[in-house]
Amino acid sequence: MLRVRCQQTVTIDAKGRLALPAPIRRALEGLGQRDLVLTFSRGTDGDSVWAWLPEDYEQLEAEVSTQDRFSEEVQDFAHSVLATAQDVELDGQGRVRIPPMLREQAALQRECVVFVVLGQIQIWDKESWARRSERAKERQLLRKGTPGASQ
Repeated sequence: MLRVRCQQTVTIDAKGRLALPAPIRRALEGLGQRDLVLTFSRGTDGDSVWAWLPEDYEQLEAEVSTQDRFSEEVQDFAHSVLATAQDVELDGQGRVRIPPMLREQAALQRECVVFVVLGQIQIWDKESWARRSERAKERQLLRKGTPGASQ
């Protein structure tokens, strides 16, 4: 699991490369990690690209593979998330190339927001993230507390 806390606005260049924020790059270097697995993620308030450490992604695949492969729920998850997986490698400048298919699915434009939450790197289009973040804050205000905590 990636343990770093940061959120930064970054730019995708014409070749689809995105420079990961320095705190994320340092954390990956500390783990001796240059490879990531990118997947599409459809959320209730917007779409994004998630970057997984290969071992975390393989753990996810292993967990899903223990389920009934013919169930609609497993097939939906496999087709919407697992089937979009792309192996990528950080270049010498700490950039990752986001494949065109994933950029298109997540509607990533030039400006993106990159952050790590619960050990997961997420890449959002800047405008989509602004909407998602605002909706989450509004709903959290109504909940008053940490999910799963007794009130």
